[in-house]
Amino acid sequence: MTDQIIISFTPAVQAATVDRVAQINALSAAAGVQLAYGREMSGESTVVRLPQRMGGSALQDVIERLAEVEEIELVEPDAIMQTLLTPNDPRYPEQWHYAAPTAGNYGANLPLAWDITTGSSSVVVAVIDTGIINHSDLNGRIASGYDFIGDSLVANDGDGRDANPADPGDWITATESASGYFAGCPVRNSSWHGSHVAGTIAANSNNGIGGAGINWNAKILPVRVLGKCGGSTSDIVDGIRWSAGLSVVGVPTNANKAKVINMSLGGSGACSSTYQTAINDAVNAGTVVVVAAGNSNADAANYSPASCANVITVAATGKAGSR
Repeated sequence: MTDQIIISFTPAVQAATVDRVAQINALSAAAGVQLAYGREMSGESTVVRLPQRMGGSALQDVIERLAEVEEIELVEPDAIMQTLLTPNDPRYPEQWHYAAPTAGNYGANLPLAWDITTGSSSVVVAVIDTGIINHSDLNGRIASGYDFIGDSLVANDGDGRDANPADPGDWITATESASGYFAGCPVRNSSWHGSHVAGTIAANSNNGIGGAGINWNAKILPVRVLGKCGGSTSDIVDGIRWSAGLSVVGVPTNANKAKVINMSLGGSGACSSTYQTAINDAVNAGTVVVVAAGNSNADAANYSPASCANVITVAATGKAGSR
């Protein structure tokens, strides 16, 4: 279910000086529903608002109707993504996944890696996720990120996009799930997912506090795209391009270009053109893109952006080595 779609116009239409708001309104007749202009996004695409959340055949009908419009080159749902990583206890003695692989404990063998190097402070890792909280194990490790969530209700911080990637929480109450804007969203406590991911990647280590990170020196670039009930594809792909040092409409240039992008997020379905183009742009700019496979013990080809080309898709095993 989504209340937005992404439209890319043909190059000639895109280059023309037009009233985009009026242009989108005029497409309502072809779509069969009232459309509204949302915003311009990276990749020369436009976010268009639907009259309400739609899915299934109703959404597909709108997509197919607009695909027949001559001036439109591409139209896709602005799909909603969810967090995928399940947090682990942060205490190092219980971080079995860092240990050398032995029978019954199949870890990543990090102690031997740390004997070679504990990482470099010149490496910036963008964590495209729920944002970041203040935590002593991340002190001094955070570069200036950005909050790309345009919907103030989803953002849960009182406004839309801004330069503050702080995570205010992404809880959903039973009342919210039952009716209103977040109707149908799963009831949950706040995940603090982005901070957990950041800690796994680069928590301050060997400091007698909390747990260890994989890279003891890297900088984390928090890029907030997930809020209450997930996050939209359009916000996520803008975050991808910005992290890689590319321009995004209405957003200041990223002064801390990421060498690596981490996305422990996703949803069902094959890789969309919107995702693939943004990922290609990031890779061509020299940034490595790493994506969670889906955490569902299922074929990653059926998950996005895990199924996109030019990404490192990472699956997971349990302690005993099973998927």
